[in-house]
Amino acid sequence: MSARYVKEFNADLGELSLNVGGNHWKRFAARQIDSIQNTLGKKKFLFVERPVERIEIRVSGETDAYVIEKGVIKDDFEWIKDVLKSFAEKNKVEYKE
Repeated sequence: MSARYVKEFNADLGELSLNVGGNHWKRFAARQIDSIQNTLGKKKFLFVERPVERIEIRVSGETDAYVIEKGVIKDDFEWIKDVLKSFAEKNKVEYKE
């Protein structure tokens, strides 16, 4: 199981759009999203592995998670968490802290 790293995202009107590189956007209706979860991943800095905050988005019918990782995406990570938490509440999607 590998992850697909999200470069940009947009959450509005019951739909989550994820850009995983270039002009390749994937759009998912809220009912397709199984869960959104805050996790800690590991990132290698020189010769040391450090924990890094990330958000995993699980979509029904897909084995790999979509990952928004702090430092990879250009938007403020706390803002992203707030937007996704609000999206989850409005659309009754499970959000795990």
